[in-house]
Amino acid sequence: MVAMGGPAAAAPANSYAQLRLLMEALHEVEQKYVGQETDADLVYGAIRGMVMALDPTSSFLTPKEYQEVTANKSQEGNAGLTLALKDNVLTVIAPVEDGPAWKAGVRAGDHILKLDNQSTRNLTPLEAEQRLQGEPGKKVGLNILRNGALKPLDLTVTLERPTPSTVGLEPLDNGYYYLRIRSVDQRTAAALAEALKKVQEAPGVQGVILDLRETANGGMEQAAQAAGAFLGDKVVYYAKGRNQDSRQPHYGTKAYQTWKRRLPLVVLIDSGTARAAEVLAGALQNSGDAVLLGYKTFGLAAIDKVFPMKDGSALIIPVAYVLTPKGHQIQGHGLEPDVAGPSKDPWEKQTAIPEKAKPKETVEARNLSQDPLIPEAIKILKNWGKPRAGHSMLRAEVREKKKKSR
Repeated sequence: MVAMGGPAAAAPANSYAQLRLLMEALHEVEQKYVGQETDADLVYGAIRGMVMALDPTSSFLTPKEYQEVTANKSQEGNAGLTLALKDNVLTVIAPVEDGPAWKAGVRAGDHILKLDNQSTRNLTPLEAEQRLQGEPGKKVGLNILRNGALKPLDLTVTLERPTPSTVGLEPLDNGYYYLRIRSVDQRTAAALAEALKKVQEAPGVQGVILDLRETANGGMEQAAQAAGAFLGDKVVYYAKGRNQDSRQPHYGTKAYQTWKRRLPLVVLIDSGTARAAEVLAGALQNSGDAVLLGYKTFGLAAIDKVFPMKDGSALIIPVAYVLTPKGHQIQGHGLEPDVAGPSKDPWEKQTAIPEKAKPKETVEARNLSQDPLIPEAIKILKNWGKPRAGHSMLRAEVREKKKKSR
């Protein structure tokens, strides 16, 4: 039995004290603020501020916004952006490759200051993504600040329906294959399984480069399905809620498994790798069958839940963090590559955007020989030998590099 005044009683007492502070502030604003704001606006603003203080993606939706989400309105076209709060600023984790924002010149790391000339200062990521949806052909103006730019840039994004292709496959020289996952959705696992089947049936195949750079969308269920193409029904990730002793395993979908020859596999990652792609990369790294090459990932992988409120509004907050099969928490930490890429991102574009900016090249048209990570990946694959032995050799090289850098 807990004594009065102990820890169990202290927590509610502290909560009530903070609520009294909130009510005091609300009273002062209602009585003395020069403007006219409704109680609902003030309370919604307080909730939104609370939610934005939690993590990069938690959101609050007003009754109207939540109704639009549940009614699936304005879902036909979108900008193809995954957003998060970084340093309290709405930030692009990554644009979907070949999507509307990608074609307009938006890139990972851009800070969105305005949407159609309206400040994003008090917008949660989900609210912003809702405003970036609508009828195909609708134009949305973005005012962005890019690292290294002297002043904000104005871009116009034309909304489109999601592109049908999520996976690209390209043969390279000497039996190597380049496999690109552009985005992760309900179609990805089947498309990935089909691509892996083609690779494994190809004569003289030596290894695969899986590119997960700037792939930042997709849910955890879709991540498990995609991982199943490689790992079958093995554990893909653990979900850990507030109960620190509870870890719920989530397995791959064996029906998609086509990766059975266990060929040498190098996975390309960067700061735009998040959500489903980040979970997939972590599972492949922990399996011992893949080497991660590139840059530290964003660190965004949690299981979100919607909590409808009595007035029709809704909270969307994480209820569990996602851990790799070996127990590494991705959220807030990211994944470190086994082999680091060049100090400067090879795909970094110039800060200035020409008036008639050309769209980025598609995977099929891209000259992969100009990407420094591709030759590095092929070098790793060539030295792989037998998958297990090559992987061990690489790990030894990584440890030796770390010793020399100390």
